[in-house]
Amino acid sequence: MDRGNPLQDAFFTRLFHGVSDAIYVIDPDSSSILAANEAGCRALGMSPEELIDQSVLSLNQDVTGPNQWREISAAIIAAGNYTFMGRHVRKDGTDFPVEVVTDYLEYKGRGYLVSVARDLSEHHRHREHLTDDELIRALLLNESSDGLWDWNLQDHSLFLSPQWFRMLGYGPNEISSPTLDTWRNSVHQEDLERVITLLQDHLQGKSSRYEAKYRLRSRDGHYLWVHDRGMVAQHDLDGRPQRMIGLVLDITESEHYAAELLERSQRDELTGLYNRRTGYELFERFLRDCRRDNQPLQVVMLDIDHFKPLNDDYGHLEGDRAIRHVADELRRCLRADEWLFRWGGEEFLLLFPGMDRSSAHGMMQRLLKHFNAVPFVTQGGASLELTFSAGISGFPENGNSIRQLVGAADRAMYRAKSSGRNRVEG
Repeated sequence: MDRGNPLQDAFFTRLFHGVSDAIYVIDPDSSSILAANEAGCRALGMSPEELIDQSVLSLNQDVTGPNQWREISAAIIAAGNYTFMGRHVRKDGTDFPVEVVTDYLEYKGRGYLVSVARDLSEHHRHREHLTDDELIRALLLNESSDGLWDWNLQDHSLFLSPQWFRMLGYGPNEISSPTLDTWRNSVHQEDLERVITLLQDHLQGKSSRYEAKYRLRSRDGHYLWVHDRGMVAQHDLDGRPQRMIGLVLDITESEHYAAELLERSQRDELTGLYNRRTGYELFERFLRDCRRDNQPLQVVMLDIDHFKPLNDDYGHLEGDRAIRHVADELRRCLRADEWLFRWGGEEFLLLFPGMDRSSAHGMMQRLLKHFNAVPFVTQGGASLELTFSAGISGFPENGNSIRQLVGAADRAMYRAKSSGRNRVEG
């Protein structure tokens, strides 16, 4: 006990190690554990040497980073006391439910957080001794879901389960009297109007239940994706809703995975550019917008010159590197509102919404000069000048559909190749 902690007195040291609940003394700034009693070490399956100086972030399943720790530490210091429902992680990787009560104490001019963690596993195992069916239902709903909510429409008070607060990084007693605004202020602004509409549709009887996917802001400012479902559980004598109950599930991981799969399906694996299928989808959108706004749209088909000899002489791996080189250089020269797609093989498609023909032609001439100045270097050290031939077509003068515009740009590109390559036609 010689690490600057206040537990020096023999009686209090014996008391510290004699109690049955786990006790941890924590540095509020670094989150390091400065001391732990025997019950604390035993609960985590660690020796004192293994536990001391570890960060509580590595031991608490529900505190997810230094930003959240700083928020929680500041709240404890400000309030003097904090209760947190969460899960502690043992040395073997298993976890168990805990209720952690933390106090802020000062000793000899230094601040400490003292956490008393009570293992709730035994409480969970003895649920069968309960005989009140309503109490059992309430306990199971309260503890098995990510977040239970119960909204009183008469006074707009809102019950939120400890799991709801834990999910967002708050202590269960930190917000003493939550209201509908507590929830509303946490919903992402881009999602709020849609979610409120879905909620009102159910309250007005237009839907059999309320269900929405949206983003909720956690304590550290990050957003979680949630799946929220509920329904009116009580009406007054005139049929007006009085009480609504629901569950919020954290689906952040699955939403991120789905977004990643979608992104992969839209991208060309070799270059990272949008692929042809995505190109058609965006092309249709840009063309529709240009028709509506009476704006021009320029379409460019671009093909790498003499690609087959390069592939034959240096191999397919160097051919792939050459395609990536062209894609990277094109991407580097284009603005955010100028769109590039890999159309297939050594062909690329560029879209310039709102740009006139003269500007598109000038852009392609600048790209030609850029490529002439940036050679492609093989892995063997050979420096090769890569050029391209490009053809331009435009809406509305060359067509009113994707097929017509791509066809016109393709014909112009082949005229460029026939005229000596390394040039732009159209």
